[in-house]
Amino acid sequence: MDDRNVTATQRAVRYDHFGGPEVLHVAEVAAPAAGVSEVVVAVRAVGLNLFDSKVRAGLIPWPAPFPRGLGGDLAGVVTEVGSDAAYADGAPIAVGDDVLGWGSSTLQERVAVPAEQLVRKPEAVPFAVAGSLSTPGQTAVASLRTVPVGPGDTVLVGAVAGSVGFIYAQLAQQAGARVIGTASASNHDRLRAIGVVPLEYGPGLARRVGALAPGGVDAAQDNVGRETVDASLALGVAPERINTIVDHAAVDEFGVRTPGRYERRADVLADLVRRVAAGELRLPIQREFTLDEAPAAFTLLEGRHLSGKVVVVP
Repeated sequence: MDDRNVTATQRAVRYDHFGGPEVLHVAEVAAPAAGVSEVVVAVRAVGLNLFDSKVRAGLIPWPAPFPRGLGGDLAGVVTEVGSDAAYADGAPIAVGDDVLGWGSSTLQERVAVPAEQLVRKPEAVPFAVAGSLSTPGQTAVASLRTVPVGPGDTVLVGAVAGSVGFIYAQLAQQAGARVIGTASASNHDRLRAIGVVPLEYGPGLARRVGALAPGGVDAAQDNVGRETVDASLALGVAPERINTIVDHAAVDEFGVRTPGRYERRADVLADLVRRVAAGELRLPIQREFTLDEAPAAFTLLEGRHLSGKVVVVP
């Protein structure tokens, strides 16, 4: 047989119709090739995000035909470079570079990615952490740009133990703010270790927050839903000082802020991973799964109350 007539294939997670994690399966698909400004990355880690779950369930419109892939974040090793490919800062990108970034349908063995959506991975940062950083990290940064906080501010963060909340809390504290955050009791010790004042969800939240912040709350970051927004308003936080990434109805109803579908930026991701490498920023990993275990990985993700990122390692 002439090998030149054989199309190279790879394994990839796909789904053929909307549904729960059970619709996911591993399929053989054509291996990617690098376009002019693209590189091919051998994927080492993909951090899962609830956005992927919502698209798969049909809750967020997505203009892609079935069968579909999923996954947006990634870290891996460059294996092929397009003729005009370079990092966003203009630096050359080469085969063998360890990288992290974002792309489309990253839950597969190799993926073609625009080179400007990748940054170099520091050796000190594990692939699992690097491959989980883009979505939660850039969402946290976009949130802080939407509603900035600084020295003397007290901030209420809903779902502070989640990946966005966990990164947001660290960045807010580095900006000088005090963070009070809602989380399950099982995560409170982990949160205290990074300086967060934790408290549980549930009825009476505004009263409990008020007891911890007698001087008042200056801003809020909602990563979970209406409870955080309602408590913040009850505490007298101005709507324009409340940011939500999930409760879009509250934007129209109360005038709270949201970063919306912000533009991802390589320079932001490069700064985040630099902070991780320097020990200034932490992103815990709860568990790693193989491609074949993708349904189990999403089942764990969607059960909530996690203690770290859920990662697929092709």
